[in-house]
Amino acid sequence: MISCPNCGSRFLRDSQSRDAEEKRLKWRLKATYRCEDCKVRFIAPTIVFSDLKFARCPKCDRMDLNGWTGKTYTPHFFWTGFKLMFGATRFRCEYCRLNFASFRRRKETFTFKRWENIGAEKRRKENARGEL
Repeated sequence: MISCPNCGSRFLRDSQSRDAEEKRLKWRLKATYRCEDCKVRFIAPTIVFSDLKFARCPKCDRMDLNGWTGKTYTPHFFWTGFKLMFGATRFRCEYCRLNFASFRRRKETFTFKRWENIGAEKRRKENARGEL
């Protein structure tokens, strides 16, 4: 999983390419990212081959996932239901609130404790900016 080389955070977003060289990096499977925590901009590979065997959210590419029981959400038959019929595992991304199914195993389990720590860290940074 890609993380910030400066602070180790995994809260990253895609950064716009600044020049033609950075645009060509996409052909070599590299991209520019910006860390949401420390605002450092860096270049990293888009595919980490050791992570290909794990499930990831199809919307935001996160790998810390929860499960869902199906009591509160019934998937459409077309794709998710079709996968579930053949034994896929139910996963939920708490960040983008997407329910999906995958035949791959989960790399890490989402915890609300981590979510709370992230929120507290963001509030602390916002308060520090306000005091300046």
